[in-house]
Amino acid sequence: MAMNDVYRTPAAALDSLVARSLQPCPEFLGAARRALGTLAAALRERGGRAGAQPWRVLKIAKGGSACRGTALRGGCDSELVIFLDCFKSYKDEGAHRAEILSKLRTLLQSWGQKPISGLSFELPRQDGARVLRFRLASSDLENWMDVSLVPAFDALGQLSSNVKPAPQVYSTLLKSGCQGGEHAACFSELRRGFVSVRPAKVKSLILLVKHWYRQVCRMEARRDLLPPAYALELLTIFAWEQGCAKEAFSLAQGLRTVLGLIQQHQHLCVFWTLNYSFEEAEVRQFLRHQLERPRPVILDPADPTWDVGNGAAWRWDILAQEAGSCYERPCFLQTAGGAVQPWEGPGLPRAGGSGLGHPIQRDSAQRTPEDSSSLHAVRPRAKNRQPSGPAPGPSGAASITPSMLGMALALSQIAAKDLDRFIQDHLKPNPQFQKQVSKAIDVILGCLRENCVYKASRVSKGGSFGRGTDLRGGCDAELVIFLNCFHDYEDQRARSTEILNEMRAQLESCWQDPDSGLSLRFPDQTVTRALQLQLVSTALESWMDVTLLPVFDAVGQLCSGAKPAPQVYSTLLKSGCQGGEHAACFSELRRDFVNTRPTKLKSLILLVKHWYHQVAAQNKRQQPACAALPPVYALELLTIFAWEQGCGKESFKMAEGLKTVLELVQQHQQLCVYWTVNYSFEDPDIRTHLLGQLQKKRPLVLDPADPTWNVGQGSWELLAQQAAALGTQACLRSREGVSVQPWNVMPALLYQTPAGDLDKFISEFLQPNRQFLAQVNKAVDIICSFLRENCFQNSATKVLKVVKGGSLAKGTALRGCSDADLVVFLSCFSQFAEQGNRRAEIISEIRAQLEACQRKMQFEVKFEIPKWENSRVLSFSLTSQTMLDQSVDFDVLPAFNALGQLVPGYRPPAQVYVDLIHSYNHAGEYSTCFTELQRDFVISRPTKLKSLIRLVKHWYRQCNKMPKGKGSLPPQHGLELLTVYAWEQGGRDTQFDMAQGFRTVLELVSQYPQLCVYWTVNYNYEDKTVGDFLKWKLKQPRPIILDPADPTGNLGHNARWDLLAEEAAACMSALCCLSRDGTPIQPWPVELAPPPDKETLQRPLFYKSSPTPTTCTHVPSLLPGGPRTSVKSQNNPAGDAGPNKGGGDLDPKQPENPASVYEQKPVVLVSWLQAREWLLLSLASSSRSPPQPAGAMGIWASHLYSVPPEKLDELIENSLRPYGECQKHIDDTVNTICAVLQETEQIPRTISVVKGGSYGRKTVLRGSSDGTIVIFVSDLEQFQDQKRNQDKILSKIWQCLKDCQLTMKLPAKMEVQRFHSGLTFQLSTKWQTIAFEVLPAYNALGLSEKPSPQTYRELRRALDMTKAQPGEFSICFAELRQRFFHNRPRKLRDLILLVKYWYQQCQEKMKGLPPSAIYALELLTVYAWEQGCRAENFDVAEGLRTVLGLIRQQEQLCVYWIINYNFENETVRNILLSQLRSSRPVILDPADPTNNVSKDKACWQLLKQEAQSWLSSLSPNESPGPSWNVLPAPLFTTPGHLLDKFIKDFLQPDKQFLDQIAVAVDFICKFLQKNCFRHSATKVQKTVKGGSTGKGTALKTGSDADLVVFPDSLKSYASQKNERCCIIKEIHKQLVACQQEKEFAVKFEISKWKAPRVLSFSLRSKVLNESVNFDVLPAFNALGQLNSGSPPSPKVYAELIDLYKSSDAEGGEFSTCFTELQCNFVVSRPTKLKDLIRLVKHWYKQCERKLKQKGSLPPKYALELLTIYSWEQGSGAENFDTAEGFRTVLELITKYQQLCVFWTVNYSFEDETVRNFLLTQIQRTRPVILDPADPTGDVGGGDRWCWHLLAKEATEWLSSFCFKDGTGYPVRSWKVPVRII
Repeated sequence: MAMNDVYRTPAAALDSLVARSLQPCPEFLGAARRALGTLAAALRERGGRAGAQPWRVLKIAKGGSACRGTALRGGCDSELVIFLDCFKSYKDEGAHRAEILSKLRTLLQSWGQKPISGLSFELPRQDGARVLRFRLASSDLENWMDVSLVPAFDALGQLSSNVKPAPQVYSTLLKSGCQGGEHAACFSELRRGFVSVRPAKVKSLILLVKHWYRQVCRMEARRDLLPPAYALELLTIFAWEQGCAKEAFSLAQGLRTVLGLIQQHQHLCVFWTLNYSFEEAEVRQFLRHQLERPRPVILDPADPTWDVGNGAAWRWDILAQEAGSCYERPCFLQTAGGAVQPWEGPGLPRAGGSGLGHPIQRDSAQRTPEDSSSLHAVRPRAKNRQPSGPAPGPSGAASITPSMLGMALALSQIAAKDLDRFIQDHLKPNPQFQKQVSKAIDVILGCLRENCVYKASRVSKGGSFGRGTDLRGGCDAELVIFLNCFHDYEDQRARSTEILNEMRAQLESCWQDPDSGLSLRFPDQTVTRALQLQLVSTALESWMDVTLLPVFDAVGQLCSGAKPAPQVYSTLLKSGCQGGEHAACFSELRRDFVNTRPTKLKSLILLVKHWYHQVAAQNKRQQPACAALPPVYALELLTIFAWEQGCGKESFKMAEGLKTVLELVQQHQQLCVYWTVNYSFEDPDIRTHLLGQLQKKRPLVLDPADPTWNVGQGSWELLAQQAAALGTQACLRSREGVSVQPWNVMPALLYQTPAGDLDKFISEFLQPNRQFLAQVNKAVDIICSFLRENCFQNSATKVLKVVKGGSLAKGTALRGCSDADLVVFLSCFSQFAEQGNRRAEIISEIRAQLEACQRKMQFEVKFEIPKWENSRVLSFSLTSQTMLDQSVDFDVLPAFNALGQLVPGYRPPAQVYVDLIHSYNHAGEYSTCFTELQRDFVISRPTKLKSLIRLVKHWYRQCNKMPKGKGSLPPQHGLELLTVYAWEQGGRDTQFDMAQGFRTVLELVSQYPQLCVYWTVNYNYEDKTVGDFLKWKLKQPRPIILDPADPTGNLGHNARWDLLAEEAAACMSALCCLSRDGTPIQPWPVELAPPPDKETLQRPLFYKSSPTPTTCTHVPSLLPGGPRTSVKSQNNPAGDAGPNKGGGDLDPKQPENPASVYEQKPVVLVSWLQAREWLLLSLASSSRSPPQPAGAMGIWASHLYSVPPEKLDELIENSLRPYGECQKHIDDTVNTICAVLQETEQIPRTISVVKGGSYGRKTVLRGSSDGTIVIFVSDLEQFQDQKRNQDKILSKIWQCLKDCQLTMKLPAKMEVQRFHSGLTFQLSTKWQTIAFEVLPAYNALGLSEKPSPQTYRELRRALDMTKAQPGEFSICFAELRQRFFHNRPRKLRDLILLVKYWYQQCQEKMKGLPPSAIYALELLTVYAWEQGCRAENFDVAEGLRTVLGLIRQQEQLCVYWIINYNFENETVRNILLSQLRSSRPVILDPADPTNNVSKDKACWQLLKQEAQSWLSSLSPNESPGPSWNVLPAPLFTTPGHLLDKFIKDFLQPDKQFLDQIAVAVDFICKFLQKNCFRHSATKVQKTVKGGSTGKGTALKTGSDADLVVFPDSLKSYASQKNERCCIIKEIHKQLVACQQEKEFAVKFEISKWKAPRVLSFSLRSKVLNESVNFDVLPAFNALGQLNSGSPPSPKVYAELIDLYKSSDAEGGEFSTCFTELQCNFVVSRPTKLKDLIRLVKHWYKQCERKLKQKGSLPPKYALELLTIYSWEQGSGAENFDTAEGFRTVLELITKYQQLCVFWTVNYSFEDETVRNFLLTQIQRTRPVILDPADPTGDVGGGDRWCWHLLAKEATEWLSSFCFKDGTGYPVRSWKVPVRII
């Protein structure tokens, strides 16, 4: 039946078509099944007969479409999967398959000779190595069945109905290293069950789809590239499940849906979790990898390794093309004439639309990582990373082999997105062949070791095989044999020949094939002083060229990471060798240099080498052949160089890497590549040699192991030609056909360029192409003219001029991608402040004209305007038509024409800068207005100075490649100005030494804390306003680099100069800053700019008004020149209650009473941000608080230091909490104001009004406090709008507040103040005043309760675009701040008031402390309470001590919360990582991750001093008193790579204290031994220290220890129990005597003695907050005198076990008897393991504090043992990754129900009594963790303790930042079994 028969069939008739023409003939199907049944019986009989075969048939499973119920009439397929007992694992299949298939073929031929009723048997030629195929056909040949016999490993065993396979089945499969779908036959029963249970109608739909597919195959010549039919079966099931799931449906609808999915194959990701899921870690990780393969992804529901969709291999586009062409056919038309609509559902194509509902779909029962509570949300992307191999079908019938694909597709034909797949499938070596080679090499080495007369000290495996860069098919290896008979390089030359002859003879005589399938051949010997041989595998079509190299051991045995001694290389250089002659001596260094690289980089190397071999093959075919190509090793090094300089990441786009290497190949004539990892310029001999090498002709690629070997030698021309040709092919183009962008890598590095060659470096690599610059300038002139003539033609606005700015205009553009500005000066702007108005409208007009210019004008360069949706930003680029790496990116900037028309020598009038100072809000806001001055300042400089600027900018760009998240470097313009300054101060020579100039700039950068650089060419001190402003600017913190055109722009401010200084220091020691003799180049004698004169800096900059006793606080306006208004409260019309009886604002420019208001006239105008800070400062430090009622303060008027701790609650109650009546009046007034603001029509639509500040957080102090009213208005549509639209909105709000004040009777007095860019109002009652800022804001949250990651992405983008300060938009999250403090306990708010009161007193003592620190202190108080208490009722003195203690540790403070944001989103993760890497203290706003509220370091230093003073005032010469145990950085939020530092800083006890403890304990032990039982026969045999102190795992705060006393009166375990009380009494008596007799360096306290069975004491530091609590425990000396390394006698344990069994003794009751064994078990462990134990114990303590009310947790000792077990099983190394170890322990805790852990170091299974007991113990309820010293002590305890609580905590912690590395990616755990049995 043809395709048209389906297409012509009406939709309603499709069912009959299937029944009539597609369903298989029942007679044929029955006959075939009967025949297969007899075959299966014969196989079972012969396979089960003893002696008949070496294997036995376990079971036979039937599969294929015939058994799934999806066989088509005509031809179908079937499988007989034979599960054999000889296959014990997946790997066994490969080992025995050929032999078994041969025997099966014999059996099959014998069976086929018997007549089969109605069928013919055909055994064709077998083309597959995995299966045996035959065909059964009907007598009329109209029906046939292709049957595959597949021998397989029985992975599943006996399956039960509806039971999932055990996860181990799939984890074992994944560990086997198989190819995708290689073992799919093992799961045939699951596959059959998945399909066969579907309704009959679904199977009919499958037949219809398969019939359609079969017709496409017949029409398509490349049918072998189409996906397998089984993929269509699964896709049909998926469509039915998602869109219908009913037994009755329309076949036309179903077919329409499936074809729609095929059309959308690029988005398909289909999988089921019926048989496997994301719960098991290994399967989860593998599935995540699978789901990132190229689309379509369709995973077999039975075998997760088999992607039957296989987007990288199959031509789905052919099917999609046919699917899209048939929708108008009758089969998709309804009877009424309308089109059949596809099903609708998640992931299905929408009718009339494109795309899928979701890119990833699955069955409804499955759980993806997003659904799993134990996993981070992970949404697999549609882009591929590194997919597995091609997915063969279960029997291989529907797949293509890798070799076929490799032959069909050349590298140039592979799509860029499929390169990873191409490498995986065709370039990576065959693992089986690698194993065979390794085995063969061992045989070769063994043969030489045993038989050769020349003995080797060691052997190194090198070549691409040793480096991990060997290609599939053929590769090379080096066996470098270091011989003892070689004492120097000369010996190696003289004796190599005889030694090689001896080696060959030995190999020829003793070689035997080591059963590896390899043969050994000796090809023609073409290499001197080497023996070449070849290992060949015919079966695997692979070979290995092996070179044996006997060499002198020049380097010796090196430790990992160590450099060879310089003498090694100086000896080499003095030997007179040829270049690379002795390279083999350094093979280990060469191997390690490459082998340690990331896997993906090695994959890129494979790709480059594959391309190289293609070119080499072409070179061989040429007649005559070209000159010899450079060695392939040169390409390996070039690839590493490209990655290091351009990427450096473990994950990258393969096409970008390949493109970069190819471009470097094309620039081979400039290549200069070398490394100094093994040799450097420090040694004179090596320096001389290297400088000589650097003078040689390029290309220069020095071997990183051997400086004599330039591996770049050879002919690169052919490689360069082919590289250029490949650059235009599909493999280096995106899906849209755009050329892939390479990494930014130059063929030579600045750091490696000799100082004398810097001019040449600039000329070759940095100066832009002159022709391109001319083309760009010509194009810009055309664009400028066009804009002047055409913009705003029908408007009053005119373009006054268009000016070029940026590096292009200054003449300092770099080659490659440069930047430039096109500044359009418009007539509609009459002042600076208007520049932000109408921006969107103006940009829209300019954009329209730019697009018109693009259409109408002809350019020699490519003119592109990006599609950028932001209407307020406009940019375009000009790119060379011929040199694609040359481009200029322009920003179009509308500006106010402040300067007018410039003429040469023009100097702006002072009024220009006065107006600027009055107008600006943030530094450099209007710098575009001064573009011409900025340009002229640089463009007139000498050419060579501009070349130096280029060099500095290039260096800066290299620095900017540092890992993101460390903060912003200073702006590039600042480095340009610093370079000009260096040249001016250094002599102004026009022909200077470039290295000297560069060195000078670097020196200045390194001294950035002293930089004060400015010019007075455009402005100076003559004008009073400008002069005072300059003096104020120059008094700011260094570095200062003022823009010579714009004095508001300090280009040195608020940037990570420290990072730049680090890079500068590194560069100053590099070759580019060293002379030929290795001495540093001397910089110019530049003095740092002196600060302004003393008289200038002593003049005050701004002033407060004099304090006036009033009943309400009045805040003066600090912004002269701005609009200001003061409105009287209706309740106080005379204004006599205010501080200023005149009633108006205090205007610094025109004070009403200057003598009483200001001491001097103000000299500085400041920005709104600065004014806001000063406004808050004046509020916080004001002494004009409302008068208190008589006696209200009482004793509390004194300093906080004088208040006794027990009186703090009274202080809070009597003096700090606001009066209830006052607070109520203010609350009512605020509610009224908010209601008015919410409902008024005077302002833009108000979305909501939120109360913030101390008022909103409910942390208002009595007297004066602060608040904010945040108004979310609809006009502010994005964050950046707040920078532009404030004034207009504030004016309307001010009018609304004025009306409210004048017309409404309010409970509290109200005063409104309006000033430039700001609005406040103040509410006052008799005893309370609160000043509110009114802040219009963008509603960032919308209707959501929590912000989405997109919100924070937009925030980050807005900060970058507006150059706003971090945290400047935090008011947009006022609701989140309010919620953070909501529902906190009353007592916690009291503690916050106390801390704020303490800060208030600090402000009075130290003037100038900023009010912004108050919020940071509030957050710190919440953190202290959360980490240390969490109780609703607590001791506020302890809380205050804790907060002040944290302030004292401010250099370590790192506090943040992840309730509103976390590390899952990349943007937020980068923000957080940047913050966490910044200098301490760090306290992040819980609502805004960009806002570090503790960034004022000077303030925190002062607070630290005050905190220390207060704490020491409590208890002089002693510790301050009890506080909560809170660390300045919580473990939960400490990054994994910083855990070692966390342990060192916070967990390791003070060494001096430990020494003091040791001295005290030794004295106590001796005292007890000497004095206990003096008047009796009883003696103390020994005293042993136990517990964490004895084991070396003590924590810094509150550790535990045991003092075990062994008296000789205890003769047995039973006596220990009976005589305990008497012994305790005697010890207690002697302890008291000891306490009285001896004065210790530590505080010795004996606990109050109540229970006669318990005795304890503590040793506490007199200075530090550290202590150790000791339990004194008498014990029976069961062990006697221990011998080191010898286990106790089994008799010891036999007696213990007998007692345990025969009495009611609890397990571990007598563990004290074995204290020495317990200590020895731990104390001998590596230091780092003990630190890990400390970390786990610290975590346990946190859990204990949280969970102690919920149940009894397992003992801490259990976790110590579990930690040791994790390390033993998972690492065993002394130096390991702490985060990995910690994660492993927590994962084991989550698996507590499977834990069975014990050791046999002290007891074992040898003794019968102990053995029987141990066998009983390990059968106990899990978890079982046996004490290694006492087998009766099961510290796991089964269900005795609440492990489930601890496991729940561990599960939550696994998502913490502890388990993220420095890049924010998850840390892996060790592979540790959960039980040892």
